[in-house]
Parts: sequence; structure tokens; C-alpha cells
Amino acid sequence: MSLELQHVRVMRGSFSLEADFSLQSGKVLVILGPSGCGKTTLLRAIAGLERIQRGQIILDGVRIDRLPTEKRHIGFVFQDLALFEQMRVKDNIGYSLKVHHEDKQQIQEKTALLARRFKIEHLLNRYPSELSGGERQRVAFARSLASSPSLMLLDEPLSALDAPLRREMRRFIRLQLAEGHLTAIHVTHDVEEAVDLADEIIVMRDGAVVGYGTMEELEQRPASGWLARFMNLGLVLPVTNIVAGRASDTLEVETHAGTVLSIPNRASLDISRLSKDKTCLYVPLAATDISENHSDRNIRARILRKIHSASHISKLVLMIAGIENYYFEFPLGSHRTEILQEGKEIEISVDTERCQLLAEEPPALDDVVQPVSG
Repeated sequence: MSLELQHVRVMRGSFSLEADFSLQSGKVLVILGPSGCGKTTLLRAIAGLERIQRGQIILDGVRIDRLPTEKRHIGFVFQDLALFEQMRVKDNIGYSLKVHHEDKQQIQEKTALLARRFKIEHLLNRYPSELSGGERQRVAFARSLASSPSLMLLDEPLSALDAPLRREMRRFIRLQLAEGHLTAIHVTHDVEEAVDLADEIIVMRDGAVVGYGTMEELEQRPASGWLARFMNLGLVLPVTNIVAGRASDTLEVETHAGTVLSIPNRASLDISRLSKDKTCLYVPLAATDISENHSDRNIRARILRKIHSASHISKLVLMIAGIENYYFEFPLGSHRTEILQEGKEIEISVDTERCQLLAEEPPALDDVVQPVSG
């Protein structure tokens, strides 16, 4: 089932949220952003739990924003899961079917089917208080699917789990959504979780959509330095000066890191619209590498931490020279890790052809370029 939000506005006191996007049938959209940006409010508005002041919400060609929650055919997994503690697992799963007065035999059959699908048959007679965190997640997910919803909404359902179980449940949820060909929106503030689950990602800040696209599209064209930094897409360096390069199609960009880089003018914003104190240079991760050769055009950094994953080093935390309080996570590939000691000064080479000038702050909502649905 496809979903479309047309110029939706939600007001809550002094807080205002605006959204305008569409989601294709069978796709998983992740809404990503810091706490308080409006992610849950947007989800609640789609579900009918929050009143919208403007716009339309259309699900599979039918306008639903004027319908009560129970008639929108939407499954909702809440952050706290909201299981009925006084009911056994089987009654939790079959609750929506009972509310809709389905036949008792059909309720039993569907409950058994979902229990098998989610591997919780042995839990059907238990109460939620007797379940582990992962078991509670599976029960909540099964309950949300019992009424065969047209759209699934998941409001940070994994936030209370420890890291290993969270990773396991991410894989499980993605598999269930894919196998069921379900259309879903998942809310999180965790970038790794967003990348793991999403077909498309919306990034929100202060009630506005400030980025929208696939992970690849966001990496290639982030809408702002803030977005690139929030998602750790690459180096984001404050700019101190921009002048025309020696070649007509280049710009010479000086950064707070003390480096002057010659970048293609075609990859930049119109410099007449930019002021140097509100502009940054974006260097995608794929355009960086640790260099063993000194160059004035390299970016100097110091290794603060080596972060290990299992038996190998997976990334470095770097402090960039000349920029206060900016710490950058640099993933490692085939580098000789024995020479990369904490405290060591290193140089990062840059493929300037892939660099871009960006506005530091996100643009207004109307300026965000949205991808064309295929």
C-alpha cells in the first residue's frame, strides 16, 4: 500500500511540524533525527493519534486524515510496546481481531499462525511480565500484524534493548517486513539502525524534513553540513575563505583545518549565496584516505581512540587540527593498524573531485530536493 503526505502541518503549542513526502508500496522508510525533532509526532499524526492542522494523508489512494484511528488499517508498535500486562500472549496477539468481532475460530487460527511465524508458540500462555525483552518485541510485532494492516508504524521499538539484541531484532524486523511485502515507517535516532533497516531515509530537525533519499543519495548530496555531520557521512570542515581557482572551473577553498583545497566549481553551491562563516566543505568518507606521504593539501589529524570490533580495529576517532570539539569517526579498511597508535599525528588525503561546498545549516523545508520515485 502506498502512502502520501501532502503539505501536512501539525501544531503543538509553539512547536510546528511540516511534512510532504510519499512512500511506495512494500518499501521501508526510516525517519531519523535527534530527540525532540518531531519524529514520533509525525508517526502519531499518520496513525490518527495527533490532529493535523493542514494537508492530507492518503493511504492506497484513500484519504485517511479524517478517519478515526481504528479505521485507518494501520499497525503501530509503540516505543514502550504497550502490551496488555493482564492478558496472556495469545490474547494480546488476538486483541484487535476480538475488537473487530472476528470469529473465535479465526482468531485462534490467526494467532497460532503469527506465533509460528514469530517463533513464540511456546509463549502463548505466558503473561508479558514473564517474557524477555526480545520476546516482548516479537509479541508486540505479531499483535500489530494480526489485523493485516495496510501500513506498519514502528516508534523506536528497539531503544530499550541492549546492543546485541538490538542488532538481532533489526535483522528480524527487516526480514519480516520483506517477507510480508509490508509498507512500513520506522522511527529512530540511531544512524546505524536507519542504514540497516531503510530503503529510504527522511532526516528531521526542529519539525522540518531536512534530508530525504536513499543512503547513497544522502551520501552523494547531503542538504547541509549539519546533516553530513549528524550522519557521519564524511568530514565537514568550516570554511574561512573561498576564491576563484587558477582554472576557470575550480574554487580555492581554505578551511579551519588550515588546508587549501582546489575543488570543482560544478560540485558547489552558488558562492554568491554563501557567506564564509555559514559555509562548510563536505568531504565524503569515500573521498578520504590515510596518507603516508606529507602534503600541504592533506588534512592533519590526531588519533584519539582506536575502536575495536571483535578481533580487529574497525574505526578511529580523530581530532582534526585547527577545529575545536570536532571528533570524526574514520572507518578502517586494509591499513596497517599497528602503526596507527592513539595520540599519533596522521594526514588524510582527499579526492577533491568529490568535495562539495554546503550551507552549514539545513535549508528551509521547501528547498530540500526530494528524489523522484521510480
